Parts: sequence; C-alpha cells; structure tokens
Amino acid sequence: MKFYIIIASTVLLSACTGGADDVSTQGTDGNAAATIGGTVDAPGDGDGAPLAGQSPPTREEAEAILERVVALYQDHAAAANPAGTHKISWRIDWDSDAVSAHVKLNHGEDWTVQVTGGFLTVSSMTTEVFALTMCHEMGHFVGGFPFKTSRRGDSTGALGTSISAEGQSDYFATKDCLPRLWADEAEANAAAFAGLDPSARERCTAAYSDLASQQLCGRILRASLQTGRFYEEQAVLQAPREIVYPRLDTPDTTEAAVTKEGHAPSQCRLDTLVAGAVCSVKATGTGIPGFVPPYGEYSDASEEAARPFACQSGPGARPRCWFQPDTVATDCSELGEQACVVEAGVHGVRYCDTTFGVSHYWCFPDEVCKASSDGFADCYAPDVDPEEGSP
Repeated sequence: MKFYIIIASTVLLSACTGGADDVSTQGTDGNAAATIGGTVDAPGDGDGAPLAGQSPPTREEAEAILERVVALYQDHAAAANPAGTHKISWRIDWDSDAVSAHVKLNHGEDWTVQVTGGFLTVSSMTTEVFALTMCHEMGHFVGGFPFKTSRRGDSTGALGTSISAEGQSDYFATKDCLPRLWADEAEANAAAFAGLDPSARERCTAAYSDLASQQLCGRILRASLQTGRFYEEQAVLQAPREIVYPRLDTPDTTEAAVTKEGHAPSQCRLDTLVAGAVCSVKATGTGIPGFVPPYGEYSDASEEAARPFACQSGPGARPRCWFQPDTVATDCSELGEQACVVEAGVHGVRYCDTTFGVSHYWCFPDEVCKASSDGFADCYAPDVDPEEGSP
C-alpha cells in the first residue's frame, strides 16, 4: 500500500493534520512583516552578520542550490533499505505566494524537498539563508537520530528513513551539509570569515586548526546568524510579539526535560546552528545515524548507533534547550500506542509514546471510550458507533 508523509519544517510553526500519515503546514505571507509591532533592531556588527549586500537568490540560483544539495545526498537515498529503491527530488512552486518549505516521503518512490516561491521573497532571505534552510530540509531525510517519533509513518524501515527532529535537522545543516556544500568555495569562505566580529572568529579558530576549515566555519556562522534572524521574524508573524533577534552572546539557558521534536525558539535554534558549525565530528558513509530497529523510535539502540556522528560535549554538542541525551525511552510494546481505560468509573483514552511516556485524556461525564477496529480509541456518546461516527 502506498502512503506519503509531508513534514512541516524550517520556519513553519503551526500544523494542520490531514490524517494519520499526513502532516502539512501553511506558512504566512512574507509581506505581512510590515505589520509587526515593537522595536526591530537588525543584527549589528557585534553579531557578525551584516546583511548589507546580501540578496535573495534568483530563480536560477535557488534551483542550482537545491540541485547541489540534493546531489550531495543522492547516494544516501540509493543506499537506504531497500537498496536502489529511493531517490531524492526537489520542487519549487513558483506560482505560490505562501511561505513554505517542507519534505515529503513517498513509499518506495521519492524523498522530495518542496519549496514555494513565497519562501524566497521574505525580507530577510539571502542566498546563504536559502542554502542553510535547504540543508535543514535535507536533514529531515538523512540527519538521523533523534527522530520525530510522533510522525515516523512506518516502523518497519520500509521508507528507508525516519524524519529527523527539527533541532537535529538544524544541527545537520551546519555540521554536515553546509561544510560539504561550501568546501571548495575558498574565496567566499575567506571573505565571510574576514568580515566576522573577532569574538565570532575565535569560535572557529578554537574549533579548527587549519585556516581553510576556520574560514568555512566562519561563513557558516554568518549564515547561521542570518538564518536565526529569519527564524525569529517568521515566528513573530505566526505569534505576534516584539522581535528579539537571537545573538551569539545570549544563549538559551533553558533545559528541556525530554528531547523536543518540534521547532525550538529562535535563540535555541541559533545555538544549535552554531554548535553544528563548530563540531568537528562529521558524519561519514551513506548510512542514516541511528536508523536502526525500532525505526524512528526514541531508543537506546538509536541513540548509541548515532553517538559516533555528533559531538557529545563541549561547544559543538547539541544544546540542552531542545536536546536531552538522558531522555528515558518508554516501552510501549505491551501497552500499545492508545487504549480505552476506566478509572473510578470515568472513561478515558490512554496514550503511550516512547519519548513522552504514558498520558491520559479523560472523557466528559456523558461520554464513554470506544475503540474502532483499527485500534483508534476516542470518547463518544454512548449511542455512537466508532466505525461510523454517528448513532
């Protein structure tokens, strides 16, 4: 049976669910930026990310960037189980004004990166922001553990991959993808490094011993700062408030109790991008880190399999504002993902998630829990047939 998954990503924070295996997100109109209230302070020299002279990619440049990013990881798709089945494709819907970038899995067919024309027209878009965000999208396919356990789509591994969490895709973008994409662009890397604030350059000189790697790191830092600005502006469009641009010197000090699968605040995302840029541990081979049985679950097996492909400590480690390496996986094999329960005469639905554990949703007093033949449990009026949804 064929099925597909569309996963929201990059800048899109609110999702509309269209079915068990279908997640899509509607973006916002980039022209709405003029309606934001509050003081808007663009990153200054201290941020190391001057935007003067930067411009959105042309149609030809955007297509060329996507083509190159896809080409970098085509061998990962070809090697994915079953070997030779999968390939990566891309599509830009130039006629759409929506601000959207997402990935799509087709069972036995393409892994597709899809972008709208409106995504390229937002005020803070640059060629380097576009390159980083396309690397982020690729990270959903090949970035590896931790995965989006709530939307893994297929636990048998038949899709050849599981969708990486948003934070992991950010980390992959600057740790693995951009270094490959920009490795041979020595002149652009040197210019970006030279334009950084000394404190920003110091992060790269401390992380790498050779000048070429330091300069490449500097360019990735500059792109990360620009992308952090982009993330913040899009977040404010989704939930209006005063803009607070993320900075290198204001790291997010919160600590997540369990690993977050969705979008973190823009400062946390910048911290993650910076960590990836200064992590010298790069992924090797064509395997997807942590993609082992049980596929897409938060398991000790996945965490251990992915461990050699990421920095586990120091400035290059994934920040605790979204990544919690001590997350304890819950065994849901006996409980199942959901079931009807009755406690003290009250009906409810019990959910079990490998990452977030066991939780309950209690029915209203005049409702009872019923399970349909496909195992979906919910609260209904006593005379409602869960198979038909009506008395």
